Amino acid sequence: MDPTSPELEALLRGPAAHALAAILGALFGSFANVCIYRWPPTDEHPDGRSVVRPGSHCGACGTPIRWYDNIPFLSYFLLRGRCRSCKATFSPRYLLVEGATAILFAAVYHLDVVVLSPFDPPSVRLLRFGIAAAFVFVMVVITFIDLDHKLILDKVTFPAIPIFYGLSLFLPENDWRHGLVGAVVGYGVIRLVSDGYYLLTKRHGLGYGDGKLLAVVGAYLGWRAVVVSLFLGSMLGAVIGSIALTVSRRKQGAAGDDVPLRHVEIPFGPFLAAAAIAYAFLEPWLRLHFAVLYT
Repeated sequence: MDPTSPELEALLRGPAAHALAAILGALFGSFANVCIYRWPPTDEHPDGRSVVRPGSHCGACGTPIRWYDNIPFLSYFLLRGRCRSCKATFSPRYLLVEGATAILFAAVYHLDVVVLSPFDPPSVRLLRFGIAAAFVFVMVVITFIDLDHKLILDKVTFPAIPIFYGLSLFLPENDWRHGLVGAVVGYGVIRLVSDGYYLLTKRHGLGYGDGKLLAVVGAYLGWRAVVVSLFLGSMLGAVIGSIALTVSRRKQGAAGDDVPLRHVEIPFGPFLAAAAIAYAFLEPWLRLHFAVLYT
């Protein structure tokens, strides 16, 4: 089919293409669940586990999960959220991760293929979508691992930094400085804040993992994304964290515990990841309203 044909353009903008992006997101969301569950270190597996071997299996009875019981969304509802063999309950968060990734893939597809740069060749727009979808996948994995373990794993961020820097070079609007400066700023600003906080208080605040996360953001989206992500992430963290800490303090008070509110740990990575994804959607609006920063 001619890449400039109206038929292809109509197909790319149609509901079938958006549905396909959502299905792709659900499949990657299913794989994200495997990464979230297996990659963090445990007492039995200090370096985490392989996402390839063994195959998917029930965590309660160890029975391998058949392919038709491993279809995103559908299998969960058909099995009523239980293992076919032992009837152990599967966490509904599997659905949350699959659903969130599916929605984000569809939204990113609409943004990069339909809304932004409509006169670019389809190949360029689809490339943007592919890179953005990979970025969303990594952010989802980082978010839920950090929520569970308060860890941002080097095995995720270290390869992601050069990969997204390299991928960003394929985008016509970027040059070699774009991601390189972004990665340096992303890690550097967190390192400065973290080391400064420790020097002042003799306590650790932000972890270096947050800097590595922002280095991934900067390698792909540039230094402006680092600044906006840090600002938005701090705002989200302040609001949501205050609510969570207040609820936690009330529960501790009811139980007779006396844990200082300021010493309760809240992972910052999920807020940074959410802010980075938000920046990807807000960037066209920011470019329009703050043109001086983009010259």
